[in-house]
Amino acid sequence: MRRRSRAGAQSIKTRHRKAVTFKRRSGPKAALRRKSANGDKTRVAQLARELNEAVQHQIATAEVLKVISGSTFDLQTVLDRLVESALHLCNADSANIWLLEGGVLKLAASCGHSSEFKEFARQNPITPGRGTVSGRVVTGGKTVHIPDVLADKEFTGHSYQSRGNYRSHLGVPLLREGKAIGAFALTRATVMPYSEKQIALVETFADQAVIAIANARLLENEKKRTRELREVVALLNRERENKLMNLEAMAASIGHEVRQPLSGIAANGNAALRFLAQTPPDLDEARSALNRMVRDSHRASEVFDNIRALYRTSDDGREQIDIGELAHGVLQLLGEELAAHAVTTRTDFALQLPPVSGHRGQLQEVLINLIRNAVEAMDAIEDGHRLLRLRAERDGFSSIVVAVEDSGLGIDPKQLESIFNAFVTTKPNGMGLGLAICRMIIERHEGELSAAPAHPRGSVFRVVLPATIA
Repeated sequence: MRRRSRAGAQSIKTRHRKAVTFKRRSGPKAALRRKSANGDKTRVAQLARELNEAVQHQIATAEVLKVISGSTFDLQTVLDRLVESALHLCNADSANIWLLEGGVLKLAASCGHSSEFKEFARQNPITPGRGTVSGRVVTGGKTVHIPDVLADKEFTGHSYQSRGNYRSHLGVPLLREGKAIGAFALTRATVMPYSEKQIALVETFADQAVIAIANARLLENEKKRTRELREVVALLNRERENKLMNLEAMAASIGHEVRQPLSGIAANGNAALRFLAQTPPDLDEARSALNRMVRDSHRASEVFDNIRALYRTSDDGREQIDIGELAHGVLQLLGEELAAHAVTTRTDFALQLPPVSGHRGQLQEVLINLIRNAVEAMDAIEDGHRLLRLRAERDGFSSIVVAVEDSGLGIDPKQLESIFNAFVTTKPNGMGLGLAICRMIIERHEGELSAAPAHPRGSVFRVVLPATIA
């Protein structure tokens, strides 16, 4: 009996321990412990999400800062990166950056919107005011968060809303020195308000956009100053060349231009003496030689007048000139010279060309110089036809172009521009002043002088002058 009592007692204790254990596992305290454990797991998961979100925000901000501070900084790249990052990090459906230009907001960067929306936005800039979120942001200079734009009584931007298909709208101002210069806007297709952290992130991105815009403006100002400095340097160099021409080139150009008529005077003078020395004297031939001497002396005098007029700034001596008539006169003047070099001349002058306003003698000097250069270029051709083409035609409505084309060896393409610089020449004994003076004359007439290769060989010089339109 005692043994059974002991066994029973032990069985009762075992059952009691199990009952106590069950109560501990299933009682109120156990439920609290399980709830606490589940809460810890939830907090850990939430902290992990927040940490991951913070890391992603930091990475995105660092990437934007890297682009802003990079050596190849480009404003559009920064703005595009900002809207892309904001869209993904804030779970938005679209993101835009609007910049204030000329009193209206123009779309500067966009991500997530259709091409139809972008085109509509470009053609319909936003006017600051209460009607649109971005307009409200710029007007007030503060962040505007509307959970549902269709429920907002002041919202009137339905043309944007229908094309953008959005409901929740967040707008953050781009503030520079306390003044809004644009807006950073995010939208969602459903009614889903933005969290405070998301709003703070967009405000950070807006600050980065302002920095990028300021950097871009500084860079553009530096580029503008650089361009202006380059232009000033070019102008100074041009003035330096002009001064050199005014000193050295004055004497050289006079000698260059006067040599031809002086040679003619000497040749005709000798011819006149020979005709008079004949028995009986050949008075008709002597008279013709003397007339040519008189013509060449007038020609020499005109050279001095033309060069003196070139270095004056006034418009004295300007007249209405028929460019075709002027070109024909130059060909007649150089007729003997062209024949002596076995040059065939072909002309093509358009009918009823309007006149040009200019100094007749100076423009004549340009054509003489260009034709003589063409003759010299063709002297290097031992075999083959020496052909000089002279054309005059309209260049558009308000200009006339005169082209002098030769069949010589042509000009090295690398020298096509430098040949117009003072003291640059392709001739063995040249001084490099003729073309420089020609360009100066044409520019004084508000025209252009250029050179190009001719086909199949040779060079063509084009003189473009403004026409006088009645």
